[in-house]
Amino acid sequence: MEEKNSLLGSILGGMRIIVVPAQDEKPTLNPAERDLANALLEISQKHGTFDESGCGIWAGYEPGATNEVQNIGVKCANCALYAGGDKCKIISLPVEPTGKCRFAVIPDGVVKGYGK
Repeated sequence: MEEKNSLLGSILGGMRIIVVPAQDEKPTLNPAERDLANALLEISQKHGTFDESGCGIWAGYEPGATNEVQNIGVKCANCALYAGGDKCKIISLPVEPTGKCRFAVIPDGVVKGYGK
């Protein structure tokens, strides 16, 4: 574990990543979700934010108008990486609260009715 922490510290110049939930977020991330969010933040800090340009990491972003699963809770507004307004912590393009991308990190219990 110490080796992993020293690698992360060297990549980020000793900076530690902490995911801060949105002010109105009530559910909390479980440890695996928190690790995923932190890994995505680390990757975007090292390689740049994700986009749709064909260069770098493809975000797979869909605006609310085409997000067919927003009604069950899969949307930016519920994601730990959503920064409010039209901002995401890891995606370079403007996002909508009802949009989604392939990197959604949504706390347990928020998504309802999946698979029904």
